[in-house]
Amino acid sequence: MAEKKQMIVYAASYDDVNDALGDLDAIEQLHKDEMIGQYDAAVIDKENSEPHVVKRMDRPGVRVIPEWFGGGTLPRKELHEAAEQLTASRAGLVAVVEPTIEKALDDALTRAAKVTKRTLEATTDEITSELQEALKS
Repeated sequence: MAEKKQMIVYAASYDDVNDALGDLDAIEQLHKDEMIGQYDAAVIDKENSEPHVVKRMDRPGVRVIPEWFGGGTLPRKELHEAAEQLTASRAGLVAVVEPTIEKALDDALTRAAKVTKRTLEATTDEITSELQEALKS
């Protein structure tokens, strides 16, 4: 059984992928400013009607190997499933963060058309379900 851990799941939708990338850059700046806490975030969209992970960041970056094998907080398979919920003209940013950086992340997501946020003790499967529901058109 997967270990449950208190996390905050953000799912934001954007009219433009560049806006989503801008907010992802703001999240990375939080890391550079030495904010305390872990996060896993990615910008997703559809490219030629196929789900596509545009860019992702995982800090601290200790999950590189598990990601190659489909692990980590936001495995590639689950990101593709969440991207399926987007229409062709939209982009999404998904982030799973520790509660310690919640306030800073609230301030960083400024370009989104819509942001949903849930606090939960979650396994990866539960996080995936939350993301898919939040990004439905």
